[in-house]
Amino acid sequence: MTARILACAWGVLIAAYCGSSALLRASPESSSAAGSEAAVAKQLEAAIQDEVRQGFSGSVLVAREGRVLLQKVYGGLQGNALSPDGRFLIASAAKQFTSTALLKLQERGRLDLDDPIDKYFPDAPADKQVITIRQLLSHTSGFPQAYDSESTRTWRQAAQVILSEPLTARPGERFQYSNENYQLGVALVEAVSGRRYAEFVETELLRPAGLRDTGQLDGSASVRRLSPTQESLPPRLLNLQWGGFGYYSTAADFHRWYVAVRSGQLLSASSVSELFAPIVKIGEGHAALGWFIGTTAGGEQRIFTRGNDDVGSSSLLYAYPQSDTMIVVLSHAGSKDDETSWARAVHARLEALLL
Repeated sequence: MTARILACAWGVLIAAYCGSSALLRASPESSSAAGSEAAVAKQLEAAIQDEVRQGFSGSVLVAREGRVLLQKVYGGLQGNALSPDGRFLIASAAKQFTSTALLKLQERGRLDLDDPIDKYFPDAPADKQVITIRQLLSHTSGFPQAYDSESTRTWRQAAQVILSEPLTARPGERFQYSNENYQLGVALVEAVSGRRYAEFVETELLRPAGLRDTGQLDGSASVRRLSPTQESLPPRLLNLQWGGFGYYSTAADFHRWYVAVRSGQLLSASSVSELFAPIVKIGEGHAALGWFIGTTAGGEQRIFTRGNDDVGSSSLLYAYPQSDTMIVVLSHAGSKDDETSWARAVHARLEALLL
């Protein structure tokens, strides 16, 4: 109940932000800002080109007040120039497909995010029976980071493997990022819906949102459409059997996805509020359900998702409701240095210019 109340309160805040954005669009100040879009785009382009000279390659999209200021691919990899319609692996940024799918099932009365998981996995060990779906999605279940379920072939096998792993924190005690939280979320989607996860996401989320270049790797055809990667794709991605990994997208599709989610095209207003409601504190702000909430150095709220993979993929989407701004960066070029992926390096430059 408390989580629902917080989500509703968060919905009021989101509505307030959306209202302020509408006022900005209608004001003389906004019209004046629109006149300087070319100048802003030129600054953004210069910053990105500086990163390209240092080794960045990838796709970048910047939008403000519903208009795309910049959308372009940069550089190349493995001796190949990047194609404008090339797709990029988005790694953990795909986790919010799982949280959206589970909210869709909640809307249909098939589950409740505050249900304990033993309602759906009756063989769950005693220490895991009280974990709720919401705790899985907010990384507060107590599961450690692990990849054991990636080699499984069905949701039942995956659930058995994940539920046998020892917890390293009590459920609800603290934030602890774990891929297994979302793999178990994927298992829940299949167990409750009776459909394959990839098929559910495709028909219930991606197609209704108008995404045509987003999906899960499913063989050689989808691999050929990928932009070149820094490292060769491993068998776990080339021969996917089951799970929520191996998703790809484009900057344009990722932008389209966020707009569809926030506008209520895929979920009810209350579910959208629940999706973005902050749940547990993290270093950069708070974790929500597959998304994270933070603030810029200037105090503006930012909503973000991001992911990295060993093949060199780094992806992110940052949205700023107060100024109605969005930054999407997708790359297969790996990391700029030991601590910063190329996507995050480019994002930092663009955020500093825009906000």
